[in-house]
Formats: sequence, structure tokens, C-alpha cells
Amino acid sequence: MKAHPKEQLRLLELAQVDARQARLQHLAKNMPEQLHLVEIEQDRRDRRAASAKALGELEDAQSELKTIQDDSRMVAERRKRDEDRLQHASSTKDIAALQAELATIARRQETLDDQELEQLERVEALTAAHAERLASMREIETLAADLLERRDLARENLRTEAKEIAADRKTLVDGLPADLVALYEDRRKRGGIGAAELVGKVSTASQETIEMADLARIAKAPADEIVFCPDTDAILVRTERSAI
Repeated sequence: MKAHPKEQLRLLELAQVDARQARLQHLAKNMPEQLHLVEIEQDRRDRRAASAKALGELEDAQSELKTIQDDSRMVAERRKRDEDRLQHASSTKDIAALQAELATIARRQETLDDQELEQLERVEALTAAHAERLASMREIETLAADLLERRDLARENLRTEAKEIAADRKTLVDGLPADLVALYEDRRKRGGIGAAELVGKVSTASQETIEMADLARIAKAPADEIVFCPDTDAILVRTERSAI
């Protein structure tokens, strides 16, 4: 197949555009921000679970404290009623019964006071634990939010660059013969590189020095004849930098 040397040079431009596109696609799949988000996702789940667990334990303890305080209030009300009844009691039997009941209430109140104090300490400890877990969760969620924002901004920049690359590629392809583009695309599908420059005696497709026999054959080929890299089958474009 033949193609004007200038058209072959434009294939190198097309290959550069495709290389840019490949790098862009690789970057889109391996964005540092996205990789970091994946790395911290399990930690995020663990911290959210720890915060939720700490909150549940705190709420249970607060509920238990409220129950104790409600019981204590009812006992205090009962004691006040009995003390009022004792002041007006005239029967020895009634007085003895009220005094016995007040003694029982006093013991019950003492028990509730001890339980309330113990529960208050537990609530205080669980409040501190929950605050610590919550702060830990918020810390990593702040990091995640920052990563998400930077990832989305990077994605937008990538989309803008991808549009520019697509426009550049279309301009190049529209300016080349269809059969030459088809050949380029076929070679690119085979080895990932459609066209490469011969620099000195080295094919930039393989980064290998071409053997003398192949180099001699390439040197004899007319300038408008398409030649190929012996190692990769990419279109090999001869330029002023080629040692032939």
C-alpha cells in the first residue's frame, strides 16, 4: 500500500493523539482520589458502625437512668404522702405501720440513689465514648467528602480533555485517506500501536533496534510505500531522524 510521506507523518500525529487518549483512559480508571476512596471504604463502614453502636449503648443507658429517676421520684412522692399521713395519725397501729413503711421506703430510696449515681457515671462514660466515635467518623467522612469533591473535579477535567482529544482525532482522521486510516486502525487493534517513528535504527513501536536485513529492506522501499515494524506490525514511518 502507498501513502504520501506527509500523510504518513500525520499518522504519527494520530498515534500521539491515541496515546494521549489511552493515558487519559488509564488515568480515569486509576484516579488517585477514587483509589483512596476505595482504600478507606471499609474504615468508613467500621467507623459508622462503631458510632452507631456507641449511640445505641448511650441511648440504652440514658433510658435506664430515666427509669431509675422515675422510680426515685415515685418513691419520694410515696414517702411524702406517708410522712403527711404520719403527722395526722393517732392510732398506735397506724403509726407503727407507717413508720415501718417509711423505713422500707428509705432503704429503697438509698438503693435507687446508689443506682442513679452509678448509672450517671455510666452515661457520662458512654457519652464520652460516643463523642469519640462520632468525631472519628466525622474525621473520615470529611476526608471522603474532600476526596469525592476532588475526584469529581478531576473527572470533569478529564471529560473536557477527552472532548478535545476526540476533536483533534476527528480532524486528523478526516484529513487522511479512508483506506490508510483503516490500515492504521487494524494495526492498532493488533498490537496497541497503529503507527510509530523510525528513530535512528530503533522502532519506537517496539523500542528495539531493527536488524540490518530488515533495515536494508526498509531503506530500499520508496518513500510513499507503507512499511511495517518487524516486531509489532505497526506502520513504521520514516522521518528525518531515521538512519536510512
